[in-house]
Amino acid sequence: MSGFFGLEIGKRAIFVNQTALNTVGHNMANASTTGYSKQVSNLTAAIPYCTPSLSSSTSVGQLGTGVTISAVERMRDAYVDRQYRYENTSLGYWEATQQSLDKIEVIINEPSTTGLRSVIDQFWKSWEDLAANPENSSTRAVVAQRGEALADTFQHMYRQLIDLKQDLNANVQIAVDEINTLASQIKDLNVQIAAIMTSGQSPNDLEDKRDVLIDQLSKLVNINITDGENNMVNIQIGGRSLVQGAFYNKLDTEEDSDGMHMVVWDDTRVRTGISGGELRAYLDARGKTSLSQEKEPSEYTETVANLLEQLNSLAKSIITRTNQVHSQGYSLNNKTGEPDNTDFFNMPTTTSPDDYLYWARDMAVCTTIVKDPNNIAAAASRTWDDAGKKINFGDGDNALALAGLKQNMNNDLLVFTDGIPLTADADISFDIVRSGYPNTTITISPATYTTTAERAQAIQDAIEAAGLDGFTVTANGQRLVFSSTDTSFTGVNSLTVDGVAYGDNTALKMVGGCTNDDFWRAVAAEVGVKAQEAERNYANQDTLVSQLDNKRQSVSGVSLDEEATDMIKYQHAFNAASRYITVVDEMLQTIVEKMGLAGR
Repeated sequence: MSGFFGLEIGKRAIFVNQTALNTVGHNMANASTTGYSKQVSNLTAAIPYCTPSLSSSTSVGQLGTGVTISAVERMRDAYVDRQYRYENTSLGYWEATQQSLDKIEVIINEPSTTGLRSVIDQFWKSWEDLAANPENSSTRAVVAQRGEALADTFQHMYRQLIDLKQDLNANVQIAVDEINTLASQIKDLNVQIAAIMTSGQSPNDLEDKRDVLIDQLSKLVNINITDGENNMVNIQIGGRSLVQGAFYNKLDTEEDSDGMHMVVWDDTRVRTGISGGELRAYLDARGKTSLSQEKEPSEYTETVANLLEQLNSLAKSIITRTNQVHSQGYSLNNKTGEPDNTDFFNMPTTTSPDDYLYWARDMAVCTTIVKDPNNIAAAASRTWDDAGKKINFGDGDNALALAGLKQNMNNDLLVFTDGIPLTADADISFDIVRSGYPNTTITISPATYTTTAERAQAIQDAIEAAGLDGFTVTANGQRLVFSSTDTSFTGVNSLTVDGVAYGDNTALKMVGGCTNDDFWRAVAAEVGVKAQEAERNYANQDTLVSQLDNKRQSVSGVSLDEEATDMIKYQHAFNAASRYITVVDEMLQTIVEKMGLAGR
């Protein structure tokens, strides 16, 4: 009986060491496989049995029955895995943020000799040259061309930012689709793993595949992972389950009127809470949609949206300031005693210019100036008398005033009221609206004025008589321009001329407190600082994630040297078990062939 038992011990030793060698071979074969975790055969002593005896004094007690494998265990550190995925979410955010800001830096292209700031400088410089040679045709043509170049630069930069916003929006959709794909695959692996666990086996390789997918998911979006039944995992995004065991909830997007995607849950259409990963970086850079579920104020950094707003503010400031001064000058084609009252740049055709969103996109030099640069109002006084003779030629004072806008501090608020027949002797009534103050009604009685400037001065006198300081009123054709340093000034309401209503007008807010040059320099500097911050955070996060990955590899990574050592160990154990079986076989042979021969 004991001989047969010895054969069983040897057989177990052979099978166990053979299995351990197979595990070593599996490890060595997958040493370079991404996401593979080292597997270890846990060898334990088999259940012993008590030897029978006639008395306890002759019993040796329990006798070992050899070796068995309790499990082939996957080497993982759950705590380090959680750390890795948490930091991987931040890595995905800063990597995507850095890429977005790198593209923005290329678009802004500052400081450089070809950026917007350089084009603006050339525009103001052309006015300086015109001030010195106001009747020179080529100099006038250069002013018009510099104006067109400036408009083209604004338009091009606007289009680039819009294209970037659309690219980021496309990335939002791509990230949502990728999240859904990963969630579906994780769900499928959950089902397979649970089935194998139920059968009492260890699905190590399937768990490795699932961990790789979870790592990829953690870089895309913020996730919270918990363990489920039968070794399945549950994954949440923003407090709701993305994967719940054998089921998953799909993400989707809803578009606003501009085609911008908002991330929602497919079944409830409720907005998804995205707080990290690449997806959050795309949303931060692109900005919120116009859909009602978005938070107010926006929870995103609105990087591109803010840049578009700043670009429009700069374009608005240059357009309105240039037009304000240009309209008060005299061109070579003007042979009247009145200023030209014409714009250099096109003004938006809207009753609320301050709410207009496309100053940069629609910036353009007026067609009359492009076709004939002699329509540029470079003079501050009339250059022809009533008889059609040249007077005051060489006057470039208005061009000099336009060149001086480069250093203008933009402290004023402007209101443009179009279509008003200022030449008529009609009474005018309107309200000056100031935030925090009651409206002040101004009324100008009919009178005879020889110029529109006289009518504008009468309006300004009435405003000052009402106790309001800091206002300058100019009349440009059928346009009144109210300029004020009073920051509480918000607009002109209830404007009527001889009983005819001309509506309300909101004050245009300039890039106040600084020059246009300083404003754009500050914008470029802000982008540069953000880009440096993103680059620094990305580098730091990349280092941290690499360290955590190295720590994971120290536990789950395959060392070929260690596996070679284990291979030799199990090989010797296998050989020893084989030799042991040979010895037992020889013992049995002796018993069978040589015992019981006496007396024959």
